[in-house]
Amino acid sequence: RLLPALLATCASAPLFAQTSSVTLFGIVDMGFLHDSGNAAGTNNKLNSGIMSGSRFGLMGSEDLGGGNKAIFMLEGGVNVDNGSSAQGGTLFGRQAWGGLEGSLGRLTLGRQYTTVAMAQVEFDPFSTGMTGTSASLISAGGQGGSNRANNVAKYYLGHASGFNGELSYAPGEVAGSSSTNSQLGASVGYTRGPFGMKIAYAKANDAVAPGKDAKMTFIGAKYDFGVATAFVNYVINRGSIVPGTVNDKSEDLLLGARIPAGARGRVIVSFINKNDRTADNHDARLYAIGYVYDLSKRTSLYTSYTYIDNKASNTSPTGFYKVWNANDVGNALAGNQAFAIGINHRF
Repeated sequence: RLLPALLATCASAPLFAQTSSVTLFGIVDMGFLHDSGNAAGTNNKLNSGIMSGSRFGLMGSEDLGGGNKAIFMLEGGVNVDNGSSAQGGTLFGRQAWGGLEGSLGRLTLGRQYTTVAMAQVEFDPFSTGMTGTSASLISAGGQGGSNRANNVAKYYLGHASGFNGELSYAPGEVAGSSSTNSQLGASVGYTRGPFGMKIAYAKANDAVAPGKDAKMTFIGAKYDFGVATAFVNYVINRGSIVPGTVNDKSEDLLLGARIPAGARGRVIVSFINKNDRTADNHDARLYAIGYVYDLSKRTSLYTSYTYIDNKASNTSPTGFYKVWNANDVGNALAGNQAFAIGINHRF
């Protein structure tokens, strides 16, 4: 019912309203990364996208009249250290979608972030960046733990009262089965002044094996006290995946803070406890601290250190959680400790 309503609203607008805009944007992020705690030994490297993934993109809109507009986003990841495309070499592997936006909400179709991923980045004090990213222990809810999905239809509605909601669905596109490999997401949130909260749900069918689905519920909240912004997450996993590790049954708790340090700096701290409720009992705890200094409105220096205490043996294929960052996910040389320092420029 939503799409016909949006189309009908657009059709009632003046014909051929020609106001349109296209914006080129991007991020260039480069830094030094030191990994340790891996069986292969320490690993030093220049790494692209530690604080936030390096990228370039185009986004635009056309005014359709009556407060309605057509919108699009094409965004590709770049590995600045060697000039290659990120996301497996896909040209627009970060986002590629088009849609309509108006008083009835926003409808977008294409490759997009999962609904849980949108909540996760909002309520992680590290914004899922640097070595302190919560993605090291908390899943983004997509297939294989991915924070993006292909073929997504997503509807978002925000209200002046502070309430907002989102629904997303990605068909698996498997002939003869409407549920195989399909993904579903939903969230409801509230933001008013210094307070924000959101509850998000994800289901990824056949995420682990045929007939075995992944489900997770994410609850996040934050409050700006002035002297610091406090963050808390509580996550229930039933088969959801952190890259390389299936959380068959676990609960995650995040406590963190973002603390202003002078006019341009901020200190970031995060603690995550993963409580594995299976017989394997592969618990883990993450401790992270970071610092960001803004050289200008668009350029920042950053540094962070993170340690993951894996309660199970580091050689366990299901118990060895690794320290990731905004771009370096799935690296076999990553360990349970990492230090990073770098520069992030946004244009």
